[in-house]
Amino acid sequence: MKKFWIVLLSVALIMAFAMPVCAADVKFSGSYLAQGYYDNNRALLKDGGASVGNVWQRLRVQTEFKVQEGLSLTTRFDAMEKIWGASRSATPTANTSAGNNAEAENIKFEHVYVTAGLWGGVLKVGYQQQSAWGLDFGNSGDSNYGPRVSYQYTAGPWNIFLIWDKYEGSKYYSSLGPAAAGTTYQVDSDAEKPAAAFWYTWDKGNAGLLVQWIRNATSAVSAPATPDLGYKAERWLFVPYFRAQMGALYLEGEIDYLTGKTKKYEVAGAGTDVTAEGLAGILTATYDFAPMYAGISLIYVAGDDAGTSDKDESGNPGGSDFNPCLLLFNYDLARWNGAIGPNATVMSAGISNAQILQVFVGVKPMPKLDVKASYTIAQADKDGTASGWVSKNYGSELDLTATYKIYDNLSYMVGFAYLWAGDYFKGTTTSQIVDNDYLVTHKLTLTF
Repeated sequence: MKKFWIVLLSVALIMAFAMPVCAADVKFSGSYLAQGYYDNNRALLKDGGASVGNVWQRLRVQTEFKVQEGLSLTTRFDAMEKIWGASRSATPTANTSAGNNAEAENIKFEHVYVTAGLWGGVLKVGYQQQSAWGLDFGNSGDSNYGPRVSYQYTAGPWNIFLIWDKYEGSKYYSSLGPAAAGTTYQVDSDAEKPAAAFWYTWDKGNAGLLVQWIRNATSAVSAPATPDLGYKAERWLFVPYFRAQMGALYLEGEIDYLTGKTKKYEVAGAGTDVTAEGLAGILTATYDFAPMYAGISLIYVAGDDAGTSDKDESGNPGGSDFNPCLLLFNYDLARWNGAIGPNATVMSAGISNAQILQVFVGVKPMPKLDVKASYTIAQADKDGTASGWVSKNYGSELDLTATYKIYDNLSYMVGFAYLWAGDYFKGTTTSQIVDNDYLVTHKLTLTF
């Protein structure tokens, strides 16, 4: 009988300790992507441009642990993010989803944060999505994450959002160690971007404004007993946006205005301060005359004028969430297939230095099928970084896509793109000959 009671008590204690854990409500969500490419002439070379073909994939799983009403813990990881058949690398170097195949080949946790309902709003603390606001244009939220503290308060149609973000790779202390007696040097080595935002929602749209202070002091560190030659970047970013449905016409737009100092030297005479004067924006209009639709997009991202060394006119690029074309300025294609053209133009960091006009038309012959065609003309806003750049013309591109929803959570896309390459890709070599390129792609997307 004694053993019976001991066993019964042990079982009761185990159940008592396990009950709080079992009481947690766990929710899973995520996606699986597999996309194949055949890029015929990515080097844009005449009679000799090598083709590139591969399939890349990514599994993303987000888990929310609901501890109690108003309190939860969220995690997110990416797994097996790689090119099919690619050799595994043993040296992970990056800490973001984008631009690094090594670490992402296995499992890489990117998000872990606490969500708590406090003071009538929602507080989130931990590693979260960063660089996402307004429209997809200018956003890199799919690939950028880092330390964040945010608070959102909702009052009817109004939302107020307070954010404090810290850059990955920055810190509050100097890696150089303490200064020797009688010497001083900059120990501030942090980078952060606090922000305040609001948006207003009505029945057929929303609009808002983000004001962000971007402070980067990672270049301000000087060694002990040496002159302070470092500088800080202190800039302000203003991002208003809107979305509006007016009958059959849908409009959306955003402006990214950057001002302040790209370089602000600690000591007068140590270098030339550089003023930031960046501008970017997009305006899209879509008219729906079901089962067809048509529209136009105007995109502008200022380039930096190489002749003004004391000014940084480049607009806020961002934009890895925004892919206006299948070839030009396509983040996924550039990430896995590399730079494009003989001048090795990188297009995996979002749109920069560009003026883009795109017209598109589509038809939905059935609810699950969307067929779309677009024609895009693009040119650089400024010449390239070197003097004597041949041309500002990126070229023009024709895109054709067809997306079919096999299930509500499973879609399949096939696409074709043809690029009439412009002379921008010649760089400063007038004798360089560039040739056109075409792309065939297909993509399977599962969400759950």
